[in-house]
Amino acid sequence: MALQYNALESFTENDTSEAPVAPTADSSKQKQPSNTLPSIFRFDNDNSPIEATGLALNSIARGLVGMSSLFLGPALLILAQDAANETSGCNTTNNNDGGQNDDCSDDDDEGRVYGMRPSSLLTNIGVFSGVFSAILLPLFGAIVDHTPHRKAIGQWAAILLSIIKGIEIFVSKSTWLFISILQVLNYVLYQAHLCAAYAYTAELSIDPKEQTIYNARFQTINYFSMLAFLIVVTLTSSLLHVGDIGQARVSQTLAFIVCSIVFGFAWKWFFHPRPALRQVPDNSTLLTAGFRKLSHTSSEIIQHWAPLRYFLLSVMLSESATGALSTISTTYMIHVLNMISSQIGYVFLCVFVAGIPGSKLGGMIGLKINPLRSALLCLVVFIINTSLAALIMTGEESQHLMYLFAAIWGVCLGWLHPTNAALYCTIIPRGQESELMGLYLFSGLVFSWVPPFLFTFLNEIGA
Repeated sequence: MALQYNALESFTENDTSEAPVAPTADSSKQKQPSNTLPSIFRFDNDNSPIEATGLALNSIARGLVGMSSLFLGPALLILAQDAANETSGCNTTNNNDGGQNDDCSDDDDEGRVYGMRPSSLLTNIGVFSGVFSAILLPLFGAIVDHTPHRKAIGQWAAILLSIIKGIEIFVSKSTWLFISILQVLNYVLYQAHLCAAYAYTAELSIDPKEQTIYNARFQTINYFSMLAFLIVVTLTSSLLHVGDIGQARVSQTLAFIVCSIVFGFAWKWFFHPRPALRQVPDNSTLLTAGFRKLSHTSSEIIQHWAPLRYFLLSVMLSESATGALSTISTTYMIHVLNMISSQIGYVFLCVFVAGIPGSKLGGMIGLKINPLRSALLCLVVFIINTSLAALIMTGEESQHLMYLFAAIWGVCLGWLHPTNAALYCTIIPRGQESELMGLYLFSGLVFSWVPPFLFTFLNEIGA
């Protein structure tokens, strides 16, 4: 997490003022209502700022915001298909509990709705989300860095994210398009929220070991909150005997309740306002400061640092591929494998569980050989696994194989991300860590829209 915030900080000019100093216990640790919280949310170190507990709590809600979209996606695809069938004259009804009853005779012609194939819906959401986030990310970083509105950004983004979860409870035949558009706003607001959260994370300590302890705790809480949410939603939906639409409503209801409570409690009591870290440079405005710094750093790397240039190119491609996996695979499981939401939930459960040994495996291989070869090996495994999945899983009869491929994807995801971070830290020039970490985050996001765009393009031309 600190890695990602440092990236945001680097989008701004930093030669006009002193670097920010991490708050101490005297300035940040105030009386807090945390004595009754479970120990995992408390930090007993006397130097631990109050924001450490807030970030630990915030990790729960952040995990639910992301995971709830996995259950909403299948529902949106089904409702879009229903709308397309009605437009084309097919008699298709959705029972909200067991899927849909389709009297269309041509399974290869899914029809169109609002000018697109229904199966392109999620990838279109991914395209717009990626484009807008890549454009706005430097601006978010500049606002956090150059203004005293850090807490306001994090708090209001959290409030709006909770409200969106509440609106999504009413996903239906008449609201699916509006809620699909909300998914783009949801993703952009999530990036704004991360900007503020990572800013507080970076200030927890100037000691690398303490930062590692904090981040490990936050990541553990985030991971287990997502895993618990996935299990609870899947089991609750099974007990209530609801289908794809019903499961989406269950997931959004749970996400709305938990996010409203946790976000509200955390940002009310455990985060304090911060002054601007530095002034806007004389030759820039708040709107341009982040983009100017990003452009300057990129030019320097292209001209003078070949290893960084090629590594960041690799990050652009690999992160865009892994980031789009959930969107594209959900569409594939719905339209090719004919899987329902509960099955898709179990698939992502396999991904999460397999990520635990994946992270351990990546660490061991990195020590045995080196981070570069470890990353290369991971990407080879990921490419082979994805290619075989596309070649082998061509229909409903191969549904059971999806769990195996999902487990391998989980191992690769748990392996790749920490390996890339370790490799990057070993090749960047000393003294420029903060600046170059900025480009690392942006590199992982700038092409995030490309895989869903390619999927949409091929899908729309009937490839």
